[in-house]
Amino acid sequence: MKIKVKTSEFSKAIVNVGKVISSKPIDLILDNILLQANKSISLFTTNLEQAMKYDLDAEIIDPSGVTETVLPYDLLKDITPKFKGEYIELDLSKKTVEIVEDSGKFTLHTFSPEAFAQIPEVESDVKFEIPADILKDLIENTVFAASKKEESRKEFRGVYFDIKGNVVNLVATDSTALALNTFEVGNLRDVNFIIPWKAVDILLHIPTTSSDKFEITTSESAVKFNINNISLISLLINGQFPQYENVIPQDTAYYASVNKNILIDALRLIEPFAKRGTNRIVFTFSSNTLTLESPQSEVGYASKVIPCETNGEISLQFYAEKIIEGIEHVKDENVFFGILGPLHPVLLKGPNNSNYIYVIMPQKPIE
Repeated sequence: MKIKVKTSEFSKAIVNVGKVISSKPIDLILDNILLQANKSISLFTTNLEQAMKYDLDAEIIDPSGVTETVLPYDLLKDITPKFKGEYIELDLSKKTVEIVEDSGKFTLHTFSPEAFAQIPEVESDVKFEIPADILKDLIENTVFAASKKEESRKEFRGVYFDIKGNVVNLVATDSTALALNTFEVGNLRDVNFIIPWKAVDILLHIPTTSSDKFEITTSESAVKFNINNISLISLLINGQFPQYENVIPQDTAYYASVNKNILIDALRLIEPFAKRGTNRIVFTFSSNTLTLESPQSEVGYASKVIPCETNGEISLQFYAEKIIEGIEHVKDENVFFGILGPLHPVLLKGPNNSNYIYVIMPQKPIE
């Protein structure tokens, strides 16, 4: 089969499907791209947990011969951005593909498609749509709280979609902190599922415009995101997500409100000292001031005092990275702290925006 395709579109397709290919080699075949041709062409990649399909408009010059093959991804990602012609032609044969570009001709060795893993279709009547920019914002404000380590509790390595009526809740936790984002999207069927963090990270990097919407289809074992000519499929995490509503503090003995920009600037000064010591930052709320300190370490000590509105005196210790990440995602000008005690979960949010909530456990002081 001989195919003519626009160079820029082919290059864009290679970049996008490459997001699914694992950075750690899995299998010689799975580190490459399955091409299937009919009236148009489709490119497929998979890492056995996620799969992507990218559809491309193409002109079929000669429909006879090989209609599918496995292309070498690593080589294609290097050469396709360098093509200068407006169009390229691909001539598929059993063991090679010949690419003609402007005055150049390139022969690439291919693999048998028979060994390529089957990409499952997600068949379900559970379908709904979410605007692309809103879904990406929800994911970005949630996925950072998921565990990126190999946990015994695999549900901590994903983002929980909990849809109730007209509210979509996205939740992630690693047991030391929890991020919750909510959005009203219309009357939906109640459903919940856990998506691996790697899948939603891929989703974040799919190109979209402000008018695009993701069509989401979910079954008991997999979920599919459709947008324009791209489909992303991911297996779901089979586990029981924690009852996150029970983790969110309902009562607080102390409160504090701090300007977000001033707080972040101060924390970034303290963080380098914390990283070289206990990796903790001490927050001391007192007399309308907040003192931020790094515990003493071999490299030294840091302290900074910033203004703060508060109703009491209390000292808390947090892991530096966790507290900074949670504060960075607050949308408001100020950050509200709801505090029950030095060893109880602390609530962080914007005072004017309750769609994002962050809950973090203080650490017991080291004696």
